[in-house]
Amino acid sequence: MLKYTQICLILILVGCTSSPIPKGNMLGETCSIPPLTNRQCFTDIPAQRTKKNTVFMLAAGANVGDLTMTSSDLKNFSQAMQKRFEIPKSQICQLPNAFTTEMQTALKALNKILIPNDLVIIYFSGHGTQINDDNGDEKDGADEVLVTYDSKCKSNLTKDDNWRDDNFVSSVNSLSTNRILTVMDTCHSAGAILSPNLFQLKNARSKYFVKGIFGDIELSYNKHGKKNFIKNETGNFDSLKGLLLAATGERQKAFEVDTGGLFTTILLDNFSENLRQAFLQTTKYIKQGTRNDQIPQMIGNWKVIEESLSIWDM
Repeated sequence: MLKYTQICLILILVGCTSSPIPKGNMLGETCSIPPLTNRQCFTDIPAQRTKKNTVFMLAAGANVGDLTMTSSDLKNFSQAMQKRFEIPKSQICQLPNAFTTEMQTALKALNKILIPNDLVIIYFSGHGTQINDDNGDEKDGADEVLVTYDSKCKSNLTKDDNWRDDNFVSSVNSLSTNRILTVMDTCHSAGAILSPNLFQLKNARSKYFVKGIFGDIELSYNKHGKKNFIKNETGNFDSLKGLLLAATGERQKAFEVDTGGLFTTILLDNFSENLRQAFLQTTKYIKQGTRNDQIPQMIGNWKVIEESLSIWDM
């Protein structure tokens, strides 16, 4: 087990490979709007299913800005979950350097084959950002946003580029099962000031994105950053059904280092069979290493995954 004397961290989506694969799981990179890929997910699974407690996974990310390791995060997380839950390859969708439409299409395809009590695992590694709220549901006046590969391919971004929290939550909550685990290795704030007592993280890259109308906005929040990740605000990530594991609080930063997303790296380093214990241990390391400047967040109920396997021991 790796030992970390200092840590800064983040949760949310994924990255990409060099050549397209027409059908399957690991899909190729292209920089076109709309994306000119043949990446399809969950299309080989019969719509009429009878087996319950089946596990499906969508893992995505985007190497946008100076991030370079989201594809590695995606691969490592997928392998760990596949091994633990014994997920067939046909039930795993990996979207490195994912466009928003690709992720939306994957969730729609998945919903056609889901039955109640299936477990869905959704993972994202990449940048997060904020944009001015457009419907008045945000107390701080800002929508949180997942930064997809759209931002890599467009120079002039519009408000409809990337994936707003409201729309992401709507897509996930429309799935025909309540057993959903969402893991996000990203962040949504550039305003936190890290403690001067922190050790220096070599080559650390922030997972907060600033470009055009995204990221550079005025926010209203507690200057001490005590308001944690999307807490008690309808339409935000705390409204996701099931269980959410997030790399950091709403007003805190998250980082990518040379080994990948810091949160993902430490979480998987501590994970063997018990995800809850791994998350608690990861949280402990990160709180100590950052002197509480970064605190991973858990929102929801662990029973979402406890029911997935009879041998699950929490």
